[in-house]
Amino acid sequence: MGRLFTLIIIFILSSKFTIAQENIIDHPIKKGESVYVISKKYGVSMNAIFQLNPGSEDVIYAGRTLKIPMPNSSNSNTVTSENKITNYEVKRGETKSGLSRRFGVSIAMLEQQNPHIIRMLQAGHIINVDKTIREEERVNEGEHRVVKGETLWGISRRYGVSVEQLTDVNASQLSEFLQIGQVLTIPDKNNVYQNPGEYLVKRGDTKFELAKRFNMTIDQLEEQNPHIIDMLMAGHLIDIEKPINNNQDTLAEVEANENSTDQPLTENNRDEDGLNSADVVAETTNSNTTKVDSTNTQYVDYIIKPKETLFSLSRKADMTIDQLTTLNPKLSTAVNAGDIIKMPREATSDSVVTNDNSESTTKDVVASTNTETNKNDALYSSLNIDKANGLYFYTPFSSEELRSSELREEMVNSNSDYQRFIDFFQGAQIAIDSAKALNLNFEITLIKNNNLRQGLNIESDYDKNAVLVPFLENGNNYPEIISNQSLSIIDIESNINSAGNNTLLKAMPPYDIQKRKTLDYISNQDAQVIVVSDLEEAQNKGSIQQAIPNAKFLKVDNAGFFETNALQDALDSNKLNYVILDSEKTIVFLNTTTALMNQLADYDIQLVLMETSLLPKQNEVSKMRYRILKLIFPSIMYPEINNAETDFEITYRDIYDVAPTRSAILGFDVTLDILLRISQNTSFENTFETITSEHSHLKFEYKKTNKNIYSNTSLYLMQYDSNEGITVLKNR
Repeated sequence: MGRLFTLIIIFILSSKFTIAQENIIDHPIKKGESVYVISKKYGVSMNAIFQLNPGSEDVIYAGRTLKIPMPNSSNSNTVTSENKITNYEVKRGETKSGLSRRFGVSIAMLEQQNPHIIRMLQAGHIINVDKTIREEERVNEGEHRVVKGETLWGISRRYGVSVEQLTDVNASQLSEFLQIGQVLTIPDKNNVYQNPGEYLVKRGDTKFELAKRFNMTIDQLEEQNPHIIDMLMAGHLIDIEKPINNNQDTLAEVEANENSTDQPLTENNRDEDGLNSADVVAETTNSNTTKVDSTNTQYVDYIIKPKETLFSLSRKADMTIDQLTTLNPKLSTAVNAGDIIKMPREATSDSVVTNDNSESTTKDVVASTNTETNKNDALYSSLNIDKANGLYFYTPFSSEELRSSELREEMVNSNSDYQRFIDFFQGAQIAIDSAKALNLNFEITLIKNNNLRQGLNIESDYDKNAVLVPFLENGNNYPEIISNQSLSIIDIESNINSAGNNTLLKAMPPYDIQKRKTLDYISNQDAQVIVVSDLEEAQNKGSIQQAIPNAKFLKVDNAGFFETNALQDALDSNKLNYVILDSEKTIVFLNTTTALMNQLADYDIQLVLMETSLLPKQNEVSKMRYRILKLIFPSIMYPEINNAETDFEITYRDIYDVAPTRSAILGFDVTLDILLRISQNTSFENTFETITSEHSHLKFEYKKTNKNIYSNTSLYLMQYDSNEGITVLKNR
């Protein structure tokens, strides 16, 4: 009996082991893959992989194999391969957007192969995906799906309609970006558009919203437009003139506006994530009806001036865009210079309509961000506002994801590094609004980088085009771009090495330029130079010896400790000693600087870093060490020396309620600079060779460093001081 019991136990254990083995798959590690990337591919936690693969938490090697547990393997029959996902059971809380990113297919492809989820995705649904199946082009009659390289102008010409007609019908979804895969409504080219008293219905319009916008009831709207009674459709042309029997009400409303002592809401009414409701990376909160309260402050007539935008007017009024358009419904349709609108008296004390018709001043974004236009006279003096140009953003986000706070949060939760892309586009938003206030003519297109598996063909209608590529993890993965027009690639910390036949512009000064300019400064001082490294051979020994032949080299151990008396023997008590620390390890920084501070009683020592990236991360090292050792380092950005905010920072804080991050600053400065350069009367390349510019934090002085490659060579050399905090040593 005992033997039988033992056999039963062995059988059960062996069965469990067999089942466990069946629920584990072997994944061959490819070059460039990380445990994080692999865990996302299979939908399992990193800890689950670590448990099955001891040592993988430290390092994994290409060519070896990782054991991967299947998600919910105890009760799932899911089978995953490179091109197929079979019998995946939907979990509670999962969304189509999340599954599409997880499986590497579009939502349309997910729905195409799983029709039962089109109406609603529910927990328990079984999903099957075959990536080898081609996605169907599912568009209805009168619609067009945007493909790579298309522009509004090209689409309008294809269907025989004007760009204005196309943008009018699709205004609610176009924003600033024409998104690959986006479905546009094609209007009837025979329609007559927007005569006085008429309105062209756009995608997303409802009878309730239109009635509210034009101060009518839904019954009045339907009575004047019988063709919308059954259904309101994008492309319908409707009569928005109020019926004659309502003239008395209209007059009463006008008199109420003129004699009112109304007080607008001062509540900001931004959405929860802080995005502005205006343009590129923004979204309008449509779920709530915003009312303008009227109790205390008078409204006055205000004449819209040239270059003013809906965004700048809302800032001037200290109101949200929704509040301002509620007060002035005609602003929902267009912002026309010369039109008279209602504005709060206190907000426009310098710009109301007066009896002597005195000219008013405007505080547009572009004015506030360029108070010292003499810095950029070469750019502002020769702008061409008549000719349009193309601007592209290469990003992990689609326009839908940028507009949706839910999708953004989901992406950031999956990869916190995505937050800097959002910050970048918030800064770019302000730059774009500034460029629009200057009447610059450009069209913006968003290219989602994970939609591209091979090269990209851009068929542009414009002579000059620029593609901004921020924060690409591996520049070697950047696809080859072929264009029918002149095209420039703008590298923003993406480490792109080649752009084929296109011009490559490195907007951030490369590390070799940071090193060279730092060494140039040190070599011109009468000082002893000591290089400290934790490597057998200092990483930058060749560059340092070329600039400073008499430099001394010392090695510390992996913890940053010197050999006995090595530091004292190298220091010179009769001269200033520059100590260049050539290490990326924080522990080496801490212990080396401790040793240096212990020698300050007998020697004059200053610490030097040759790259911004060698600065320890914030909160890892006290800045008191920097001040005591009078740290010298190169900086791409001009620092906030006196804690005085720039105009851009004030504008950003007003919109988003937070100070701009480094990524947001890059988004503003680089985008504005490129828009100004591409809008010159001369060629884009000529601006790189002849024009130096300076914006809120960055300077741009480009030099040709290779065939078709230009690098920004302008940076600031900074020094910490025990009394003044931080100063600019050399403004280069």
